[in-house]
Amino acid sequence: MRVARWNPEKTNKAIYGNAMDRLETLGDAVADKARSLVPVGKSRARYKNGKDWSEREAGALRASIRVVRLKGDPKKNIRVYAGSRKTYYARFVEYGTAKMKARPFLRPALKAAKAMAKAILMGG
Repeated sequence: MRVARWNPEKTNKAIYGNAMDRLETLGDAVADKARSLVPVGKSRARYKNGKDWSEREAGALRASIRVVRLKGDPKKNIRVYAGSRKTYYARFVEYGTAKMKARPFLRPALKAAKAMAKAILMGG
């Protein structure tokens, strides 16, 4: 049997693109679950002089959780990040410190999404 006009590069690119889209959907599921699990602090009252108690805002860590699709990376993988320059304390919340117990939110979110992973990757 001979297949006419077979273009494996184009076909492989389409299959690869669909797989990456499904991985991104899985990353979104992990990020959504992590947003629901992340602890949210309370806003503090201002000082008498009107200045904020701290630069941190309640819910800033939740807002910093994002899914990034790396295009220039040779592995071309999907990553879920938490934290930024402003919310540098994400790792302290996830893993704890000497003075604060850990309150993990990313690892449990990944564990919860593992059940959905096969369905998302196989079925789209």
